[in-house]
Amino acid sequence: MLPALFWDGTEDWINEDNCADYAALQSLKYDDTTPLERAEEYKLKGNDALKYKQNKLYVRKAVQQYTLALIESFDDDVLRAVIHGNRAHAALLLGNFGKALEDAKACVKLDATNVKGLFRAAKSAYGLHKLDECAGFCDAGLRLEPTNNEFRVIIKNVKKQIEVDAKKEKRLAFARVATKEAVSTFADRKLKLGPHVMGTGEHFPEIVTHSDGKYPANVFFWVLFVYPESMQTDVIEIFHEHATIGSQADTMFGPGSPALEWDSAKSYTREKVEFYYQSNASAVYPPDVLFYKLMQKHGEEPDDGETQRPEWTAPKPDQRDQKMIKVDETKTIGEVLAKDGNVIPGHPIFYVVARDTEFREKFLAGEWEL
Repeated sequence: MLPALFWDGTEDWINEDNCADYAALQSLKYDDTTPLERAEEYKLKGNDALKYKQNKLYVRKAVQQYTLALIESFDDDVLRAVIHGNRAHAALLLGNFGKALEDAKACVKLDATNVKGLFRAAKSAYGLHKLDECAGFCDAGLRLEPTNNEFRVIIKNVKKQIEVDAKKEKRLAFARVATKEAVSTFADRKLKLGPHVMGTGEHFPEIVTHSDGKYPANVFFWVLFVYPESMQTDVIEIFHEHATIGSQADTMFGPGSPALEWDSAKSYTREKVEFYYQSNASAVYPPDVLFYKLMQKHGEEPDDGETQRPEWTAPKPDQRDQKMIKVDETKTIGEVLAKDGNVIPGHPIFYVVARDTEFREKFLAGEWEL
């Protein structure tokens, strides 16, 4: 902090410690006035600045003046309440609901009949989603001014928000149960999920359950096929866990399938294509991290309900454990993904190469990059 001699009084926010030095300098100009008179003058300067409330610089200037006023030692609770209320108003204009609520509470504590203080407290509490507290301030305001429509509007909004919150909580409660079941299903299938390694992000497996409960759940995958030789890709958005990689290859490369535009040598035929996955491509999400990631898809944030953001940093995979493993095309995708070392990095990724090509040798030797 700059010494008072070199400080111009600017500040980022309400900070009485920072203002105190400046106030001492200012007091030299008012050595023949009382603290009450100085507080009144600071308040008026703050009010003047708020006339230009569209400009945040003026609003911050108002905050500064009100803060200087509150530093003064004077015995007038009504005036001090007004200044706290005005500073709450400035904080609301700056979108700082926390500071606004602090000042509004200080205002009504000093003067329980200050309707503006109660209104600003209600607005601040609503902005912070403290709905019960907001309603309490509105009720107190209406007891003082039964016809005040502004309080009624806020109460109406509070009631609507409570309904919205109740519906959201009901939806999230259902989602939490379904997500716990999903994590359990992935574990039963020996599926290991981890952070994505490509720009395609995370597409977690989808689970479809039967309403009558007579049949086991089905898992569907969003699968990326990468042609490393050309840097081209194919996406299968719905790949059933019991479908084999070979059956998918028949569809992609069998008779009647469209030729690959970039495959001028016609190397990528059904007889020649091979599929690989990279072992330990990513770290494995711990169960609580996976639960949190899945719940985010349902719109639950860290402070909502039961879900808290787990503390976890993904360890960097050991490159010595990362190898290209050839896929047995007779196996289902569920069986392939369940193998030891096969971590699903955001979604399943399979690399497609052709036998009897120069690139295949480079690929298997690790002499290529995406």
